[in-house]
Amino acid sequence: MPVLLQPGLRIVFIGYNPGLYSAERGHYYAWSGNVFWRQLIESGIVGRPVGPEDDRKLPAEAGIGFVDLCARPTARADELTREEVQEGARLLLERLEDSQPEVAVFSGKGIFQYFGRHALGLRPSDLASRPYGSQSERIGAHTVLWVIPSSSGLASRWHRQRLQLLSQLASELPPAGPRS
Repeated sequence: MPVLLQPGLRIVFIGYNPGLYSAERGHYYAWSGNVFWRQLIESGIVGRPVGPEDDRKLPAEAGIGFVDLCARPTARADELTREEVQEGARLLLERLEDSQPEVAVFSGKGIFQYFGRHALGLRPSDLASRPYGSQSERIGAHTVLWVIPSSSGLASRWHRQRLQLLSQLASELPPAGPRS
C-alpha cells in the first residue's frame, strides 16, 4: 500500500496494517463491510461521495492522507509480530514529525496504545484508560492526536460512537486548503 502522507495535510488516518483484500486492490479500506468511507462522508469530513478508489486523490483534494502502523498485509492485525509493531511505531513517529498533519487519527485504541508505548515512551498503565477523541500528546508543533474506534466490521458495536467522533472532528478541522 502506498503511504499517502505529506506535509500540509489536515488529517491523516492511521490503521494497523492493510487487510489482504485492501492490499490486493491497492486501496485503503477497500473491503465492502468496512464503514470507513460511508462514515467519512456522513461525518462531513469530505464534501462529496468518496470510496477506496479516491484514496490517492484525497491528499490534494481534501487534505486527507492515509498510513498504516505496519506495512505487511495480514488477515488479522494480531498476526503482526512484536518487532513489526515496534518498528512500525518508530517509523510512523518519524513520518508524522516530517509531515506534521493538523490531526493524526488512530483508527482503534490498540493502534494508539502500540504507538504510545513504542514511539512516545508512554507506560501501558497511562494508556489503558484513555478515552476516544483528542489526546494530550502532540507531535511537533502542530499535530493533534485523536483516537476513534476501528471501522472494521469486527468493531461494529462501536460504529455509532465512531460516527459521532468523526462528526465532532469534522467540526474542529481547519478548512481544506493551505495552512496559514
